Amino acid sequence: MRKIFKLSVIILVLVTVLVGCSDNTVDIKDKTNAELTYIEDEIFTIVNKYAKDEYLKDGVVEWVNIQNDVKKIDGAIGTILLDLSELNISDEDILMFTRELSNLIIITSNQNERMMVDKLNYLYSLVPKYMASYEDNKNKVSKKELKSIILSSYNLSNVGNWEEAKTIIQYAEDKYKIMMNDIEYMKENSYNLNKIYILIEELKNAINTENINLVKLKYIKLIEEL
Repeated sequence: MRKIFKLSVIILVLVTVLVGCSDNTVDIKDKTNAELTYIEDEIFTIVNKYAKDEYLKDGVVEWVNIQNDVKKIDGAIGTILLDLSELNISDEDILMFTRELSNLIIITSNQNERMMVDKLNYLYSLVPKYMASYEDNKNKVSKKELKSIILSSYNLSNVGNWEEAKTIIQYAEDKYKIMMNDIEYMKENSYNLNKIYILIEELKNAINTENINLVKLKYIKLIEEL
């Protein structure tokens, strides 16, 4: 009886520990998702304000406002990197973000508009990359991957690389067609499923015209809907 009792206690402890580990893993995933979403929002805040000319005053870019928005990303990154490490993301991948964020700070200090959007684009591309390594919900990852492709198409248009922008926006269209055929995605996004597809087509058509002002307009409508 004593051996049976001891065995029961051991099993109970093991179950408790395993459940606790599972809960902790879920908690850290949810926390990291929230943190990455914050980074995502701050990146798109800067890009979208720039696309809308909200950083302009009397035709001149107010770099101090951009720098203040970049500081919000820099101020939040410490905790996020620790949580990413807890989820077994490699140090090399984590350091990639800190290195590129440092480059973004230098770029905004040098007031380089062309490189600023390009660096923000690269920083955001790391968000779905990180999330894909631990997130079980593939639709969450797919949405962020789609936004990354769309941002890339805008960035390429912004620097006048129209041919590559046309190729990238086609990737966005192809990816969204696959997402639309996913039953779970359809259930979660039925309210704007076709609207997003139409907006992708409108951005694609704008890029084909090679008119950056039209591209900015269509990009903003699409990214805000997403």
